[in-house]
Amino acid sequence: MRGTGPVTLNGVAVYAYFTATEGATIRLRVSVDESDRLGLSEGHRVRVGLPDREPVEVLVTEVRWVPPVVWLDLRPLA
Repeated sequence: MRGTGPVTLNGVAVYAYFTATEGATIRLRVSVDESDRLGLSEGHRVRVGLPDREPVEVLVTEVRWVPPVVWLDLRPLA
């Protein structure tokens, strides 16, 4: 699954590019402003909801700053 659109992070809707496969890493691209506003950094637990999927608990495993965007790698918690 991949695309762009509204994604929820801890209940807050943001516009993001996302790629995801069942049971694997979710990669999100969000604006630097959204990342700062939500305080996203490595090691944080986040509840993420992708379009047409139930929200899941994930761990932020990597944050790459490439202004004006931030790439986030999220791993599902077992």
